[in-house]
Amino acid sequence: MSYTFNQQVKPNVRQVVEDTLAENANIIAMLVAEDVYENKVSTAQFDDKIQNALNRKINANIWQHNKQQINQQIYITDSLGIVIYDSQGLATGQDYSKWNDVYLTLQGKYGVRSTRSIYDDPNSSIMYIAAPIFYKQQLLGVISIGKPNSSVQPYIQRAEDKLIQQAVWITFLSLFLASLVAYWLKHSIDRVRKYAQALAPVNQTPYFRSAEELNQVAQAVEQMREKLEDRAYVEQYVNTLTHELKSPLTAIQASAELLKEDLPLDDQQQFATHIYQQSQRLRNLIDRMLLLTRLEKSKHSLEIQSINLSELIEKIIKQQRSQIQYKNIQLLMEIEPQCIIQADRFWLHQALTNILDNALDFSADSAKILLRLSAHDQYVQIQIFNEGEWIPDYALNQIFDTYFSLPRPVTQQRSSGIGLSIVKNVIEQHHGKIQIQNEKSSPESYFDQTFSHQQGVLVSIQLPKNFT
Repeated sequence: MSYTFNQQVKPNVRQVVEDTLAENANIIAMLVAEDVYENKVSTAQFDDKIQNALNRKINANIWQHNKQQINQQIYITDSLGIVIYDSQGLATGQDYSKWNDVYLTLQGKYGVRSTRSIYDDPNSSIMYIAAPIFYKQQLLGVISIGKPNSSVQPYIQRAEDKLIQQAVWITFLSLFLASLVAYWLKHSIDRVRKYAQALAPVNQTPYFRSAEELNQVAQAVEQMREKLEDRAYVEQYVNTLTHELKSPLTAIQASAELLKEDLPLDDQQQFATHIYQQSQRLRNLIDRMLLLTRLEKSKHSLEIQSINLSELIEKIIKQQRSQIQYKNIQLLMEIEPQCIIQADRFWLHQALTNILDNALDFSADSAKILLRLSAHDQYVQIQIFNEGEWIPDYALNQIFDTYFSLPRPVTQQRSSGIGLSIVKNVIEQHHGKIQIQNEKSSPESYFDQTFSHQQGVLVSIQLPKNFT
């Protein structure tokens, strides 16, 4: 584009010069017509008048170019094309009838020519524009005004320089904008790629404000991914369920076979109790797996509402009151009243219930449990500390893994290993954080004296007040 525009600069400038010379030639033709008619063009007075006009000093600042003199020359021919006056004094008496400017003008046409004064130098070209000289409706001859093209070269050069500068700026700007677009495309496509590669169950589909095609690609990837995840989830679900059901079913089968034999009443009751416990274990396992399935498949449909977290925790404690009393647990509470957050009541109830269940299961009889709820500017914090044995180091990194569980300290029985997985899912879907760690003593509070020499496990939960 720069080259194309540059090729138009020079001819356009010369067209303007030609237009001006054509006007000047016709004006001067009118002014010298009487002198030509009276044969005064060969006199010294006429030459002095022309020379004084051509040598006139000027001081004009034209488009940042300072012009100080007139760069034109004039010659006049008679009606036969013979030069009768030349401002340079070189061509007087010569036959110019074959030169285009004179030849065409004598035929009543527009006469113009461009001739090099030095054959091998294109910069020596001179443009001649002719006009007919009439006096009393009689054609007396031709006046031709010549202007060297080198006199307009500063204007042409300035235009070319400006054009090159602008072309360079446009080039860099275009490269910069193209780089931004390329980066945006790469970054957007990379987001789709990472989304397709990520297998986390809570992963938001990327959305692009001004790229409908990328949104369609992301939507297609999401649909494909959901189908693949559903298939993989069913396979994992069936495999896990089969593995987890095998142990209690084997125990039930063995107890049932023993009951077929003639056993003492105490043994019969023992095996019946064992069958009941294993049946309860199967029921709890199935209920927990159905709950986890529902949670993982409803990641986009939480029913967010404003709830009073203080009242919800007190309600959960009332529901667990019988087990607390049965184990003679000393429950110490530090709950800030009227703590309002935006959350899904059902799932938050399930998560906090599981946490309290775990604290009770891993607490010895007559142990102490501290439950604290505190509100901050942007979030609320829930802390549950229970006296008891520490979680083994190897288990701390697996504590939230699905189907991972530790034996209870009293019964040595294991749970389904689904409860804490549900808790972690619920907290993360509420954009919160959960952490479980071993503590040498209870967290700082006015209960410090009570717990000053006790060790246990601390569960810390942070939930934002506003769900965004």
